[in-house]
Amino acid sequence: MENLAFYVFSSLAVISAIYVVASQRPVYGVLALVLTMFALSGLFVLLDAHFLAMIQVLIYAGAILVLFLFILMLLGSETSDENGGREWKDKLKRIVKLVLGFAFLSELLIFVAGSKFLSLSHSGNIRGTIEAIGKALLGEYILPFELVSIVLLVGVIGVVGLLKREKMV
Repeated sequence: MENLAFYVFSSLAVISAIYVVASQRPVYGVLALVLTMFALSGLFVLLDAHFLAMIQVLIYAGAILVLFLFILMLLGSETSDENGGREWKDKLKRIVKLVLGFAFLSELLIFVAGSKFLSLSHSGNIRGTIEAIGKALLGEYILPFELVSIVLLVGVIGVVGLLKREKMV
């Protein structure tokens, strides 16, 4: 059962990440990125890193990506389709939506059916605890931790810059 959950979460993460890159509408890309973050959170749960799984959902999917979505919607990033209605493009979108929907439902069913993955019992190790993560982040990984904040700031500035330029054209 654990192997099945791993394959479902990892394939959902890869498929939705590909959709993030291939999406022509930024809002759909951000929503697919939220789905990617949820799938990665499921992988963290399988690794018994429950704190990282919750941080993944709360911080990335719940705060940062919602901020990106808010910025995109505030600046009006939805562009009209200038090429008209392509039937093959619509069929491809339907197929991608069905695959992602099926993956999301199967992920939900695995969580409901296999509630043993959600148990917080540990075998005495401190791997994945708040203390171990805090020591690692503020100790040997302080430079990458601070660089991530700079990358996120550059991402927000880049989104605003791209949308302002797109709106002016």
